[in-house]
Amino acid sequence: MSRAVIVVDVVNGFCKSGNLASPRLAKVIPCIRKLLERETAAGSSLIFLADTHVPDDPEFQMFPPHCIAGSGEEEVVDELQPFLEGAVLISKSRYSGFYETGLEQELRRINPDEVLVVGVCTDICVMHTVAGLRNRGYVVTVPSDCVETYDAPGHDAEQINRFALDHMRDILGARVE
Repeated sequence: MSRAVIVVDVVNGFCKSGNLASPRLAKVIPCIRKLLERETAAGSSLIFLADTHVPDDPEFQMFPPHCIAGSGEEEVVDELQPFLEGAVLISKSRYSGFYETGLEQELRRINPDEVLVVGVCTDICVMHTVAGLRNRGYVVTVPSDCVETYDAPGHDAEQINRFALDHMRDILGARVE
């Protein structure tokens, strides 16, 4: 059985420093690292998605500027850098990893029996990427200890994270472990 692991937006701008950085997001890095160690040992293919924006990106009408190309915020966190060797790194500028990227072609090349999705934010980029995978017929698993979202006024992380995981399981048909 072949597997691909998609690591969504575990980048400095969300996990270390910047307008949208959150210690809550950084706390999943050790769990993701452990999963990547296991999956690379088993021969799984790794794909990293990195939120990357131009300085005047339309997304900044909704969110503060973040992960601007060349700022360092768009770089995968140091703890996961060793896994980039032999992996595919895809920059993206929207919630879904499929929007104007080479993700679909890369998945066709790999042709996995199952896709594991980990990363941040559960209710935004993780969920939209899972929706894209399920719409394309992929079997998807989301390890719940390897995804997280942020706390903010009106965005209770515990509640939102639970909603996103339930939605991916009950509506999108992903397996949530």
